[in-house]
Amino acid sequence: MSLTETTSLFLNAFESAFLPDGPEGPVDLTLPDGPDGRLGHLAEVFTLSTFEQGVLALALACELFPVRFRRVAALHLGFDGDLARGSLTPHLALDWLTGGDPSAFLDGAPLLRWGLLLATPGVTPDHSMRTLRVAPGVLAYAHGADGFDPALSVVAQVITPTTALSESQEALLAQGQKHFSKRADDRAVMLYGSDPQALRDLAAHLMGDRGEVLLVDLAALATRPDDLAGLTRTLGRDTRLKPLGVVLDAGGDLPEGVTLDGTLHSALAAIHGPFVLLSDAPLPLHTERAVLPLEVHKPSAVEQRAHWAAALHISDPDHPGVRQLADQFRMSLDRIDALALEVRASMPGNATYATRTERAWQAARVAGRRRLGSLAQRVTGTSGWDDLVLPAPDLGVLKQIVAHVRHRADVYEVLGARATGRGRALTALFSGPSGTGKTLSAEVLANELKLDLYRIDLSSTVSKYIGETEKNLKRIFDAADDGGCILLFDEADAVFGKRSEVKDAHDRYANVQVNYLLQRLEAFNGLTILTTNLESSMDSAFMRRIQFVLNFRAPGPQERERLWRTAFPDTLDTSGVNFAQLARADIAGGNIRSVAMNAVFMAVSRGEALSDGIVHEALLLEYRKLGRLVLDDGHLWER
Repeated sequence: MSLTETTSLFLNAFESAFLPDGPEGPVDLTLPDGPDGRLGHLAEVFTLSTFEQGVLALALACELFPVRFRRVAALHLGFDGDLARGSLTPHLALDWLTGGDPSAFLDGAPLLRWGLLLATPGVTPDHSMRTLRVAPGVLAYAHGADGFDPALSVVAQVITPTTALSESQEALLAQGQKHFSKRADDRAVMLYGSDPQALRDLAAHLMGDRGEVLLVDLAALATRPDDLAGLTRTLGRDTRLKPLGVVLDAGGDLPEGVTLDGTLHSALAAIHGPFVLLSDAPLPLHTERAVLPLEVHKPSAVEQRAHWAAALHISDPDHPGVRQLADQFRMSLDRIDALALEVRASMPGNATYATRTERAWQAARVAGRRRLGSLAQRVTGTSGWDDLVLPAPDLGVLKQIVAHVRHRADVYEVLGARATGRGRALTALFSGPSGTGKTLSAEVLANELKLDLYRIDLSSTVSKYIGETEKNLKRIFDAADDGGCILLFDEADAVFGKRSEVKDAHDRYANVQVNYLLQRLEAFNGLTILTTNLESSMDSAFMRRIQFVLNFRAPGPQERERLWRTAFPDTLDTSGVNFAQLARADIAGGNIRSVAMNAVFMAVSRGEALSDGIVHEALLLEYRKLGRLVLDDGHLWER
């Protein structure tokens, strides 16, 4: 029998009771059962009294048969035509049902505590005339719907595993299942780590045998303080009523001034049964449940290598291209599957292994841009080794950096060496005056390694508000942590400066900021380049963690002549320019490029060939911009 038929029979009983020749006084009826025993299950789960069951049945009748309900109310109350007065109220329920108990309508009683009924404010001090109606989620459940309450959709979604787990994650799954196998209702598992998708996949596998797995975004819940009580009440009702596996996600970004403390406490108090909590770091949980913390790592390089090979249909997991992919890009298995599918669809099935891995490398680079695009500025260019005018020892340092990035897998895994304390982090410091080639060298490294270079905008990263700088840097490192890019911190002394003696709260939090950066640099899988004009201002703890230090100096006459010759486009006639004389001007390479560009614009705008006079005029403008001394005769050359 359907819910509609059951409720109609229930309403028939009242209709008969209130006819002129029917019995007088309240009716002795209990909650009728609907399809699959759902109404009985409601009564059992929330321990409803006989009177409370009757109230819920009346509310269902009013919802399903509003006109008939009002007609019955008219028969009982003796009014005619004013159907609006026929809504269910506590006063009406107490009149109609035997065993009436006014306490059933208190906020702490089951009907309202769990949101089985929703009540509007009453017109009397005791709220006896407030309107009662069935919560939409309860009505949907009574009709046979098993999914989570639609009211939760603003903060929750159903999740399913996106891919198989790696071997190391399977071991964590076994630990979690063993923990839940003992008094599961009193237990919880906290999964933490830097890969949100890996956390979700493991949680979905762990809770999948409980039914639909519901992921609740605690950050979204925290930004709805006015709805917090109602949403947590709905969550508590659903976890008691339906077969749900609940996963609380505490890893979302929060607006300034918003914390998760109160939200997490409310959610924990509401949930019935086991749950999984996701976060990027361990959280203190004030709960009587037994909580098992498990750190979830991204698949190891060996696991990723095997998965890349299988996904790209490459029979040899040790193929050089596969090894480079797995070493450089630290990805979850589902992202590897998605990128490999994209690569295979873009090429014929007989493509060589080298072609497949090259395409996969490029696809991985592009995928990383989607996350970092709004957090940092991507530096594009085609500069190569020929564009660098540096002494041979300095070029040797740059090429050694390339070797370190390319061969980390061989050193750390094949040869058995292990990084001590810093994982595979690689940091280089470029110091020296402006215009000496620091940023250009970073660009050359990126092009040689076929990686994207991102310049961090410190003006948008450093904040005067306590904790905001760390939050901004966390977003950047998290987005770049797959190792698919190079991070460039220009004027790094602004955030990597020396720690100071603690004299007030601001000093203490400034030092916390530096400590946080130390930790993230050590854990970062990619190459970080720091540039500064003042090496002496860098914190000594950073200097100990920097593998390469390259001091850029102002170029000498011979180097300046090479810079002048390469500053002009190859297609431009430079026969009228005396490069040997220009090399006597004591300026850096960046200024030389600026002068050359201005000189080209002058020549084109005047319709003249490039000449010493035009370049001399552009050089004079550059000197004035730099505040340099210009002799009265206009000579700019060194004496």
